[in-house]
Amino acid sequence: MILRTKNVTGLITALLFTGFVAAQPRLNRENHDQLPFYFGISIGYNNSNLATTRAAAFEEQSTFSRVEPHSSNGLALGFMMTKRLSDRLEIRTVPKLILGGSKYLSYYYTADYLSAHPEKKPIENIKLPANILSIPLQLKLNSDRIRNFRVYMFGGMKYDINLTANSSEYKEAMQLDQNPPPLFRKGDLGYEGGIGFNFYLPFTVISPQIKISNTLGNSHVRDTENPYSNVMQRFRTQMLVFSVTFEQ
Repeated sequence: MILRTKNVTGLITALLFTGFVAAQPRLNRENHDQLPFYFGISIGYNNSNLATTRAAAFEEQSTFSRVEPHSSNGLALGFMMTKRLSDRLEIRTVPKLILGGSKYLSYYYTADYLSAHPEKKPIENIKLPANILSIPLQLKLNSDRIRNFRVYMFGGMKYDINLTANSSEYKEAMQLDQNPPPLFRKGDLGYEGGIGFNFYLPFTVISPQIKISNTLGNSHVRDTENPYSNVMQRFRTQMLVFSVTFEQ
């Protein structure tokens, strides 16, 4: 009787263990993390803000009382290339085109200026077009894989190319006394970093991530002949980006 009870207990234990193993999710794309190279596409949405510094000339003029920057939103489309360095470390680049990232500055006129120019509105909003090609180089640190899930952190440097920074059009507008919006530099060096998550599916790896991406230098080409540019010294772009990558 005791023997039969042990046999039944062992059988039940074996059945429960087999059922538990069968209930576990299937391990997708087992060889993905061992690939020496892999590729993907990235789709992102960003919120962009312009950090500004006023020039000393601002205190010497009587046209503007203050200048305020405003945030804007845009879309980013990119192509990812990743090189495996070790089980935990990878190096990658995600060249991307950032569209619709125009910046805005609000120039507030002084009361004295408005009295002398009644045709002017109290506030003038200036649009600064900015379509950017961003080329980053990042180090990616991976956690251990838990079935079909993994966490990673990344950081690195980037170089942004402003595709709308057209100095020839700016010079032509200045020659016509049109006082165009302040001019951006063609290229900017910056840094970025963030956190993401790998979800392993049967046919792809989906990786949502969030990052901070900021420029380091001065993006502003200051022009003392242009009143909109003369009162400003420094522009820096700050971005908060949410993106999803579909990996090979």
